[in-house]
Amino acid sequence: MSGRYRVVETYYRRQHFDFWSEYRNPFYSATFPLDMTRLRAFAGERGHPIYASLCYYFTRAMRGLEDFRYRLLDGRIVLYEELHPALTLPAPGGLFTFAALEYHPDVEVFHERARQVSEEARRSVDLGPSEHLDRIYFTALPKVPFTSFTHATHLAADTVPRVAFGKFTERDGRVTVPVSVQVSHVFIDGNALGELVERSQVCFDEPG
Repeated sequence: MSGRYRVVETYYRRQHFDFWSEYRNPFYSATFPLDMTRLRAFAGERGHPIYASLCYYFTRAMRGLEDFRYRLLDGRIVLYEELHPALTLPAPGGLFTFAALEYHPDVEVFHERARQVSEEARRSVDLGPSEHLDRIYFTALPKVPFTSFTHATHLAADTVPRVAFGKFTERDGRVTVPVSVQVSHVFIDGNALGELVERSQVCFDEPG
């Protein structure tokens, strides 16, 4: 699947882009809790895996925000039309592997396709980089109630957002999950990150 994009000749944050591009490490991360009570109930009623569900609705939220669809490609700023989730999954021998999924507006279609891809991916270890940039990288630490998290990044030009979900917390009938989002400052400022937090909570509250 090759994502469609357009080259951006006039980028509205050009001054900020140039400023942060001078940094060897322009990445930063933020960790925050999201209420997933309704999402978990919805997923349970339909037999959807909770990890894939979290990734699906977070992808839905991020797709709606243009700032998260900018990438660097061959030294040019491009804007992708869509975003798709790429998950870290358990693999044989206590290892992990990567699986690239395709977002679909119909949640049932997404989960059916995700199940097939995930089952195949879990049979071996594939750590090869994705050849496409229209991705959001997801991982999960279901036993770790983290309050901060930093993803490994080896190239300053790699501006793909990275997301981690931690251990759930249940209190007074509500369920929350810690979420860490790591982005590059060349494209993402605090305003866009704040909009993502608000939009993702709406998506978690209204999974139907």
